[in-house]
Amino acid sequence: MLPATAPLRLPMAVRPWLGAVLISFSGVWVRLADVEAARSAFLRVAYALPLLALLVALRAGGGSDERRWFQPLAVAAGLLFGVNLVAWHASLGIIGAGLGTVLPNLQVVVVGLLGVVLFRERPRPGFWIALPVVLLGIWVLSAVGRPVVADGSVPVGVGLGVLAGVTYAAWLVVLRVARGRQGTSSAPQMLWSLALGGLVVTGGVAIVEGVAAPAGWPADGWLLVLAFGSQVLGWLLLTSSIHLLPAAATSVALLLQPVLALLWGALLLAEPVGPPQVAGAGVVLLGVGIAHRSLRTLEVPSALPAR
Repeated sequence: MLPATAPLRLPMAVRPWLGAVLISFSGVWVRLADVEAARSAFLRVAYALPLLALLVALRAGGGSDERRWFQPLAVAAGLLFGVNLVAWHASLGIIGAGLGTVLPNLQVVVVGLLGVVLFRERPRPGFWIALPVVLLGIWVLSAVGRPVVADGSVPVGVGLGVLAGVTYAAWLVVLRVARGRQGTSSAPQMLWSLALGGLVVTGGVAIVEGVAAPAGWPADGWLLVLAFGSQVLGWLLLTSSIHLLPAAATSVALLLQPVLALLWGALLLAEPVGPPQVAGAGVVLLGVGIAHRSLRTLEVPSALPAR
């Protein structure tokens, strides 16, 4: 039986970095597919489900927790994840894979705020310094960002990226409650439950917009790479190991994914990423890094990349 939480039997120290690299390509695959946001969000989840089902089945001979395929709260978290995906895919079509991947990382700040309000957590003072820094970065990107389509509205694209970050933060909080009530399950089983919830939202939006059918070649090929490579393998590598990294290394892993996404967007997609855009993204990521290092206790790793 394959150990599904240890993809390819890679050393633990290697997994989070390789996972972050794989996830950093997510926006590139979405842009290369070049289909409607609702279609790409739905198909990436639908294509990933069979592989996730296989991974859960491979764990079925383990303990009772591993045989439990369905976690209601995890599915509820998946509903939020579905909203996140639709918003994020839509933002990518306006401001590109680079900037569109930077903005959702503000989820670290939102998770911190929700922790203060809902769980009475007490972040270090640096967290409150991070808030205006992140807001400044968002304002800069709204002012100097450039769309990747001729008629794209940068403020709308930035707003969708912010919405993706907020819904992702809410997903983390619901997932935290789910883990607290139901215990920690295997990574494949948790991803399966999340994908089921995501399928409901993205599929519903795709059906309403009339874009639930396969995209055709080569778009489906890029979405398959996204589903299997970035979404399943990247997440398994990261979730099975990120909690073992020291705080400083976790912060680096958090920032690696959006920085690489900016690089891939500029190099592979010729996205309009110049010094002003890099400066705005840098301010956002600076605030995110400060916030992450200032959070004292979060049972759900706030460093999970938002893709």
